[in-house]
Amino acid sequence: MRILYIHGIGSKPSREELKQQWDLALFGRDMGAKSRMAFWADILHEPGQAYENKSTSPDSPLDIDRLLESADVDPSNAEARDLSIALLRAMGSETSHIGKEVFPLPGFLRKPIARAFLEAFVKDTAAYFFRPEVRQEVQQRFRDLLRDTEEPIVVVAHSHGSIAALEVLSEIPADAGRKVSHLITIGSPLGIREIQDFLTCERVVPPCVSAWHNFADPADMVALDKRLRGDFRTEPHQYLVDDIILNQETGLATGFNPHSAVGYLAHPRVRAVAFHATGEDEHGRFLFARDVAQSLAIDARHPVLIEILEPGFNAVGETKEDVKAYEKKVEEGVTDLASRVARATAIIREIVPEGDQKAARVDPLRRFVSARLTPAELCLIAEKHRELRIYAVWKSAAKSKLLQRSPLVIQADAAKTSYGAGGKGIVWAVLDTGAARNHPHFNSAEEQTIIEVWDCTETGTPQAIPGCEDRDGHGTHVSGIIAGSSDDGSIQGIAPLAKLIVYKVLDDYGRGEDAWIIKALDHIAVQNENSHEVKIHGVNLSLGGPYDSSVYGCGFSPICVELRRLWRSGVLVCVASGNEGEVVVSTPRGAREINNSMSIGDPANLEDCIAVGSVNADRPHLYGVSSFSSRGPTSDGRVKPDVIAPGERILSCDSRFVNDDPNSHYRMMSGTSMAAPHVSGLLAAFLSVRREFRGRPDEVKEILLRTCTDIHRDRYHQGYGIPNLMRMLLDA
Repeated sequence: MRILYIHGIGSKPSREELKQQWDLALFGRDMGAKSRMAFWADILHEPGQAYENKSTSPDSPLDIDRLLESADVDPSNAEARDLSIALLRAMGSETSHIGKEVFPLPGFLRKPIARAFLEAFVKDTAAYFFRPEVRQEVQQRFRDLLRDTEEPIVVVAHSHGSIAALEVLSEIPADAGRKVSHLITIGSPLGIREIQDFLTCERVVPPCVSAWHNFADPADMVALDKRLRGDFRTEPHQYLVDDIILNQETGLATGFNPHSAVGYLAHPRVRAVAFHATGEDEHGRFLFARDVAQSLAIDARHPVLIEILEPGFNAVGETKEDVKAYEKKVEEGVTDLASRVARATAIIREIVPEGDQKAARVDPLRRFVSARLTPAELCLIAEKHRELRIYAVWKSAAKSKLLQRSPLVIQADAAKTSYGAGGKGIVWAVLDTGAARNHPHFNSAEEQTIIEVWDCTETGTPQAIPGCEDRDGHGTHVSGIIAGSSDDGSIQGIAPLAKLIVYKVLDDYGRGEDAWIIKALDHIAVQNENSHEVKIHGVNLSLGGPYDSSVYGCGFSPICVELRRLWRSGVLVCVASGNEGEVVVSTPRGAREINNSMSIGDPANLEDCIAVGSVNADRPHLYGVSSFSSRGPTSDGRVKPDVIAPGERILSCDSRFVNDDPNSHYRMMSGTSMAAPHVSGLLAAFLSVRREFRGRPDEVKEILLRTCTDIHRDRYHQGYGIPNLMRMLLDA
């Protein structure tokens, strides 16, 4: 199967670069000789020349007069003037409804005004329609590719490219032996009557085409008429399907472009049709994840995680012979993972211009290289992926804090009294916004509760933070729920005697990305590996982000893979389930709040962790699961959250405390961010008594779940219920 691309108007990068962008957006990898690009931008544009649509003020009589005169229409014709003004306003509008009110034009005005309009504003299309030599050359480039293959063909055409593709394909008779299994058009203007007027072919699906899929975004002004089915006749053996989709770049705050080719190609429904048409495996190996590929059209730096192949694995499209040839070329000692990461880091830094090194933030991790790269740099990465030994390039997804009485609810007070379950000898890691380690809550004993604070938000290895600042305050509040105690002991963490190591993986506004979290997980893993026993017994992540099932399997994002690795090395992992359990919807009677199932975030959808939802702290059996708490099932059908814990109006440390003012030491916060550290503290307390379970997270989780208190809510809301430390200790 051969894939033929044809692009739309405007200047473009080189043929090779554009083909690679489309390959990566549509298939996630370079398709090599399987795909070809009918490139014609160089006919009308110099390389690198910016393309601009001229703008004309609708309030300028001179401009309207010129438009009408160029169309050989009397400027005094009131109807013509009104239509011209509307046209000019439509060109300057970012909404599509204005254009729909204008088109189609009346028959006697349509062709002359449409021609003048195109010549004034869409010069490439005007050149194609009204300069025969341009039309012939554009079409010839597409014909040459058609003649170059005897294989079945899939044609993918964007914007004006769909016009040229239609006209050329219409020349091919049904019995010519040239089989086009699928024609895929994206952002096509073929539904506009004013465009149809200038076609050289009839309005029928070309005889050589078996299936035509047309995709359009509601806000795409080029695809003004979104549906083609009523305009193009089909034969019984053919079909034409119109699909209204949201271009992947329509919802962006920056780089808004509902007509973007890459944005269309990266859409899951467009991809599904392309994979089906070509027979490619939609779930097979890719180089660029879909959300990375869709960013190729946005000229900005994009945070990515470049996963390096471990020895024994092949790159995409690579054979064992290729690996042997590669290993002969490289220096000795670059076949182990650490050396591969170091070598890839050096090459990536060479790709980034010298003045952009700081902005690029190229940062080696244990199995990844994190960076913020431009589309051009990402394309170079794709070209060099075999040399770099890349497994895949993932988006370094954004993560944020999860905001929205308690020892008694989980029986921690009774366990302290009966078993002395205070967390002594246990070390827990808190991945958050940092911590105010000088808070009195963390300094009431002879030794500090927080023994280390590491910054993972800057490039390079984690740096120890000597100060005590937590400008956001989220990490300080979470840490105080796990461990520490007020001077008088009236406010205590669940495991007051446990020690904490805090990793700053979220910035001063509570925002972070996967790369920073993975850097902290790497640091934890190294400390445990270099110790004769598990040094850090558990981690708390009161953070999360959305999960895109079209990019990776549920619970198999890069951060989930690293957390699973940590869990299997003997470290307990507690994750907040998220605060997306309630959404606001518009109804005829106004906005309404409704429960939102399948709202478990990432990485709480990981099986090898303990995902924690929120329950009312005062009357959990009466008030039940907090309305904001995310609920399952996961998108692949598993029960999450695993448990629920107090998360409403939880009193803990305030990072903005004034030392001499006890009233400023604590504040209340709500959210699953507050629920997760309750379980972290409970597990630390459990391990301090049942020492034989240290380093055995699967067994600890099994005990935790079977001893929970069932509050008789839906299993996908409450999981197994509320943890009970007394029952755990009695059961173990």
